[in-house]
Amino acid sequence: MPEFQPFLGRLRPWVFVMTAALGSVSAHAALFGDDEARRAILELRQQRTQDMEAQAALSAQVDQLKRSLLEMNAQVEQLRADLARQRGQEELLLRDVAELQRRLKDAQTAQEERLRQLEPQTVTVDGKTFKAQADEKRLFEEALAHLRAADFATGAAGLNKLLQSYPETGYRESAWYWLGNAHYGLRAYKPAIQSFKRLSDQAPDHARAPEALLSIGNCHLELKDNTSARKVLEQLIKQYPQTEAAQAARDRLLTMPKGK
Repeated sequence: MPEFQPFLGRLRPWVFVMTAALGSVSAHAALFGDDEARRAILELRQQRTQDMEAQAALSAQVDQLKRSLLEMNAQVEQLRADLARQRGQEELLLRDVAELQRRLKDAQTAQEERLRQLEPQTVTVDGKTFKAQADEKRLFEEALAHLRAADFATGAAGLNKLLQSYPETGYRESAWYWLGNAHYGLRAYKPAIQSFKRLSDQAPDHARAPEALLSIGNCHLELKDNTSARKVLEQLIKQYPQTEAAQAARDRLLTMPKGK
């Protein structure tokens, strides 16, 4: 072993130098690793900060979008409300227009009716056609309605008013006939005879003339004047032989007692 002592003596400085060098390399390597780690950490922190900022920006955008959606929804609801209100106003307007049109139509109809009533109307009564004022027609028809209801006094008053208000009325002959019936219903036989006789004398061709003569005969019978009744009934048979009134007169004569 003595022969290795000089070699070992020479080797020790190199070992020392190599050890120092290796220690320096290890220290440098450790220092380099720490810097990289710090940079990585800083980059991660920076990336996280950026991510957080991006997330915050995205959250802000989402919040803004939500607010915009809420505003849009509010606007939509307002538009719906406005549209509903507008439709309601349109419906009210349409109803108002329809009501106005109805009123105008009613007013026009009423005006036409008033004008129509002022104009003479063509009527046909007892086979006679003529022009009559609306008031004439009303008086005659109202009087007949009273007679049909057995209200003879009111019917007679209406017929007298017609004849007084319209002396030349086309209803004249028919009015005389019905006035005679009204008096007959009131058992006023003499006034009845006068009304029936006015018709038979002044309008012998009238459709009611045969019935007027028959009614005159009946009035005489009610007055117990058989002679006058027989005379009138015989006149009826002679003047209107083919009428129903003439046949009724024949039947009446068969049952009448002789003399007064």
